[in-house]
Amino acid sequence: MKPLYKIFILTGIIALLFASCEDEYGPRKESTPFIESATVSPSSFTFGDSITLSARITDPATMLTSLAYELVSEGRTVVSGEIPLAGDDYSVEHSVYVPLLVDQADNSAVQLKLEARNVLNGSVSTEIKELTGNRPVYSQLYLVTDNGSVVTLEPSDNKQFAGNDLTLETSVNYKIAEQLNSDNTIDYSGDVYGNVNGKLAMIDQNGESAFVYTPDADYTKTFVFDNYAFTAATTGSQLGDDDLALSAFANQDVNGEAFRTLTRTLEKGKTYTVFGQLGDAANIYNPDFFERTADSRVTFLGETGEYTIYYNPVRKNIFVGVDNPSYPQYLLACGYGLGYPTNVSTEEIGAVYAGHTRVHTSWGFGNVLNYVLLRQIGDGIYQGTFFTPGDHDHYAGFKPFENTGWANEKKAGQFTFTGEQIISGDNDWTIPNGENDPLVESANYRFTINLNDNTVNIEKVTL
Repeated sequence: MKPLYKIFILTGIIALLFASCEDEYGPRKESTPFIESATVSPSSFTFGDSITLSARITDPATMLTSLAYELVSEGRTVVSGEIPLAGDDYSVEHSVYVPLLVDQADNSAVQLKLEARNVLNGSVSTEIKELTGNRPVYSQLYLVTDNGSVVTLEPSDNKQFAGNDLTLETSVNYKIAEQLNSDNTIDYSGDVYGNVNGKLAMIDQNGESAFVYTPDADYTKTFVFDNYAFTAATTGSQLGDDDLALSAFANQDVNGEAFRTLTRTLEKGKTYTVFGQLGDAANIYNPDFFERTADSRVTFLGETGEYTIYYNPVRKNIFVGVDNPSYPQYLLACGYGLGYPTNVSTEEIGAVYAGHTRVHTSWGFGNVLNYVLLRQIGDGIYQGTFFTPGDHDHYAGFKPFENTGWANEKKAGQFTFTGEQIISGDNDWTIPNGENDPLVESANYRFTINLNDNTVNIEKVTL
């Protein structure tokens, strides 16, 4: 029995030895992968673009597991990563994004280091040399603030891009873009810089905005972007007597909407410089009271006097109000379906102020959104530019009055209408939306009311 017992023990030991050399991948065999080929295309590329790594890795004895890569320039790792492999013969076609690093030299030698591994940690390394990395070349860049302002940054030397004579806020959230779309939004097919872990770096459309603050100033006057060091520097300045900036405005709720307001004297024919958000190109200044000669310049058209300036950051429009407006300086139109001009849609407005639309008037004079002003532009002649009818219901029904006491209503039947034939009715000035009525385009219209000959000319205007 003893010899038979020894045979069983020996057989078990041999079985354990065989089992110890097997796992889920089959029998273990020590081996080394082979990198049959490896190329990079293009061999000369621009930092901030992508390159394509093509490679074939084999290992006839053991399953492959990964291909690690490391792109090195001037002794610094530019980018690294790992590509999963499978089987014992694997072809790789992998796109690698190559970022632009701080102080990256132009026309620099680049190496791509590769290491292939199998499941038993067998590995082989190789290096692709004779690669060249180039810095991107920009003729100009664009500073795009989160508020929608766009500033062209011109090259001031081979490293820096500058914007001068600016009217930005002292606190600015921004991105720097190589290209813009036709509507001045960022075209992310070009290079874009923003915030990466608190520092400026290249980003994609999912990246965050960077931030800069100009201390001890009323506004930011210059902005300089160092494209080598990835830094931004600003200088500021102080406001003058004829300058308008939100730092001087108060907060005021009007009919559930958050306005910024400023009461001050405005002089007829004087040009004012507007700063920060007030200079946003998307803002519409009421054209009956302001002529906008540049993004940051407006000339006041009304009579000299004290006005309250109303700025609505959601509607992106600016208009003026006066205490107790009345004839002969003004006519007041109230009712349904009028609104001070804005290019912001009802959907965008309603997303912030539920139930509110591009039109805002009602029957009454309780606040400046209940009515709109027509300014006297000549003896007995009044002009008002409004968005009408509502783009949510295509209806309007309103009437001009001489003051907030409902004085001397101007009935539609008293006038002959010329130009755009959008008004009907004998009493209220109505834009109907009945089933058989023609659809009137919701747009900005300019009404010129002549009380001398009882005519009203209506023209569509683009703002």
